Amino acid sequence: MAAEQVVISKQNSQVNLLPQIDWLVTEKSRQLSDIQNLQNWQHSYIPNKINADESLWGKIDIAFEDPDEKQYFLTVDNPYLNYVDVFLLDKKERILGSYLMGSNRDYPKRPFRHRLFITPINGEQQAVTVFLRIKDDGPLVFSIDIDKQSSLVEREQLLLAIIGFISGGLALLACYFFITYIFMRSPVRFWFALSNAAFLLLFLNTKGVLSQIIGITSYISNLSFALFGLLLLTSSKVTFAILEGVPTIWRYSLYCFGFITLGMAFSADSGQQITFSILMAIFSTSLVSLLAFFYHKPDKKIANLVCLVGLACIALSGFGQVTLFLASIPLTQNVSLLFTVFVVLGIMLIALAIEAHERVITYRHSLQQQLAITDLQHFYELFRNSAEGLYTSTLDGQLISVNPAMCNLFGYSDEEEMLREVENASQFYANPQDRAIMLGEIHRGDKVIGRETKGVRKDGSEFWFAISGQIKQEQDKQYLFGSISDVTERKQSNISLEYLASHDSLTGVYNRREFERRLQRGLVNAQDQNSDLTVLYLDLDQFKVVNDTCGHKAGDLLIKQLSEKLDAVVMDKGTLARLGGDEFGVLLEGDNAQMAYLLANKLLTAVQEFRFVWENRIFTLGISIGQVPWQPNINSPEQLLSMADAACYLAKECGRNQIHTYSAEDTHMQRYESEMSWVTHINHALQNDSFELYYQHYQSLSHKADGHHYEILLRMRDQQGNIIAPGAFLPSAERYNLTAQIDRWVVENYFSWLENNPQHSEKLERVSINLSGHSLADKELKLFVLNAFEKHKIPYRKVCFEITESMAILKMDETLEFINTFHKLGCLFALDDFGSGFSSYSYLKNLPVDQVKIDGSFVKDILVDPVDMAMVNSIKDVAKAMGMETVAEFVESTEIMVELGKMGVDFAQGYGVAKPQSLTQFTAHR
Repeated sequence: MAAEQVVISKQNSQVNLLPQIDWLVTEKSRQLSDIQNLQNWQHSYIPNKINADESLWGKIDIAFEDPDEKQYFLTVDNPYLNYVDVFLLDKKERILGSYLMGSNRDYPKRPFRHRLFITPINGEQQAVTVFLRIKDDGPLVFSIDIDKQSSLVEREQLLLAIIGFISGGLALLACYFFITYIFMRSPVRFWFALSNAAFLLLFLNTKGVLSQIIGITSYISNLSFALFGLLLLTSSKVTFAILEGVPTIWRYSLYCFGFITLGMAFSADSGQQITFSILMAIFSTSLVSLLAFFYHKPDKKIANLVCLVGLACIALSGFGQVTLFLASIPLTQNVSLLFTVFVVLGIMLIALAIEAHERVITYRHSLQQQLAITDLQHFYELFRNSAEGLYTSTLDGQLISVNPAMCNLFGYSDEEEMLREVENASQFYANPQDRAIMLGEIHRGDKVIGRETKGVRKDGSEFWFAISGQIKQEQDKQYLFGSISDVTERKQSNISLEYLASHDSLTGVYNRREFERRLQRGLVNAQDQNSDLTVLYLDLDQFKVVNDTCGHKAGDLLIKQLSEKLDAVVMDKGTLARLGGDEFGVLLEGDNAQMAYLLANKLLTAVQEFRFVWENRIFTLGISIGQVPWQPNINSPEQLLSMADAACYLAKECGRNQIHTYSAEDTHMQRYESEMSWVTHINHALQNDSFELYYQHYQSLSHKADGHHYEILLRMRDQQGNIIAPGAFLPSAERYNLTAQIDRWVVENYFSWLENNPQHSEKLERVSINLSGHSLADKELKLFVLNAFEKHKIPYRKVCFEITESMAILKMDETLEFINTFHKLGCLFALDDFGSGFSSYSYLKNLPVDQVKIDGSFVKDILVDPVDMAMVNSIKDVAKAMGMETVAEFVESTEIMVELGKMGVDFAQGYGVAKPQSLTQFTAHR
């Protein structure tokens, strides 16, 4: 069928050629020469997607009647088409020109560097036949026009002006919101600025301007869908900022639509890109509409309404274009720009909605700030005017704030001075460990109320205060809020602080602090003047009998009456002081020091003649006196008192009720001083961290161990750097009640090491820590350990405390209380050296332990001694019957370990498993 000829006259400056073109779909391989003579051309064509191996051909005859117009331009108005080929033929079907264009071809090879596909036609030919070959993987929707040169220039100038106006407005809007975001830090402004930028680029890309600028057209379709996906994401952010309170699941749902669209940008099929983009746009619009209905704030009614109107304008414009596109109606540039204007109008409405939204937010913040200022002012007035001392500190003890009452209580002139001079809140306490104990109580009961503690003022004077406190979490950090009130007057009744500082409250004689102060002054005088000085150390004998049989009230009365007798003997010859419960000291200086032995005998006689009567019962007492004369090699009060104590101790050992004068050559004194030297070394090690932690692995005999399992051991490092075994110093520590302090050192330092080695802590299966019997009787230790668990964040289930059988039996009540407290938290307990006591099985029934450690004296000879073998079997059987694990100590060989495994013992420990090593050089057991 012959094509109808289109005549271009003077009156027709622009003609739409699409209705007059004949169409034909052929194989992709067909060339112009192949289809020129084909007869099955169709006058109309319904644009749809063609197959990958097909091409769409168009044919039209054009005649020109205006002899003055030399140049015409054929325009294919769809910059997304992959291939657009135009062939011009004259009346004799000779090719006048061929132009191969399309987004998949090089942009510079087009006849004109233009965003659309423009082909020049020479009007002097009077008549030409135009063949078009179009290939694309999406719907073939486009318009084809022919223009005179003057008409094309005029239309192009107008379109570029409109595009420039819209682009400039979008760019200004994006810049404005981005700049205001920089100053206001409002996230919604950032996302709206990004939305405007994305839409601006999308608008320019759909018009072909962006590809015209950069000179690359191959990815024009991919870029459009990527920008559309980005626009969905940023628009979602803006929408959720205005709506507020939208659940996370719906937020992520809308974000997924944007990410899916972004992902489709990498698809090579334009048809799939269009389908998915339409679906995502429909889903997003529907979801936003539903969310706007259910999630809106009353005070943001205007902002929400304006935002919805803006979104409606954008949605209607988008769906209008899609509808026309799917209906195969090509959009002219004018119609397309009209739709764009509606989108820009919607964007401007959203911008107004953002301004309204931020006004509401500003009003809310202003209202909250005003309420906060009012509350803060009330709190500040209460804080400043409180009669109690109030303070805030970190858990480590750094002061944050104090009030005037707190400053007055501790003797500081103002808050600034106190915050500057107090490095740690532990300075408030006469014993700094009292703060750690208080924190332990807070961790156990959430707060502490009215705990009475002895404190220290700025000038060093001591007083009593009651402290209440609790821990609060603020901004991922914990703070201690405390209040302190002075209770010294109530604690000390009518006794003045000055008198209390130097005198014993029960007896009225001088106290230990005043005695040591006077002894220090006496030593200085003796050294300066080379005068005599003697110290008598008095320890009552049989005093415990009165306390145990008659009670502490009788004991207090006895001490009070006896101190009056002693004071009557000493009179003004020297200084009498009560040094402890039933211990007294006498300081003699100058000429009186030369009469020390005579005075000691008088004191001895006075005590022997003293009779104490309580409820018709008569008690007689004795006294042991140690005497130490000053010598030039004695430089400190502590040294002199230690020597006097040693002499008194030997007086007791030699039969009591006698006087013993200190002598360095005395073998008994040398032994005692050896023990005391260990006490000195232990105290030095506690103060200077000279202890060192060791560990010894356990070997599981019943199953494969999943992590580290070992026991913590203790060593002391002397001043020369030598390692000292615990057997050398622990007996002295137990004898002089230092084991509780050592146990605190072990717990604190091991827990601190675990906290600093999180990888080791994570792999730790179980650690065994020894506690002495004295520690179990120390109620303060329980609070200290509780605080250590919380402070270093150590899991309770990984710690097993070992207690010795003999000490557990002697202090059964304290042991049970300690075990029950930490059992509830998840700790385990082991009974050490089991079998060494006389009533092991009987007491085992009453001790809720989880593990029994079989005494090594039974283990080391089980291969040669059938009695030891039977004992180990017996202990193992009883422990299993009670649901307890068993550990064999002193496993010295593999043969013993194998035999223990056959017997059913759970764990082995000893040199046959692993030798003790320093914890700082930890290696996993294989």
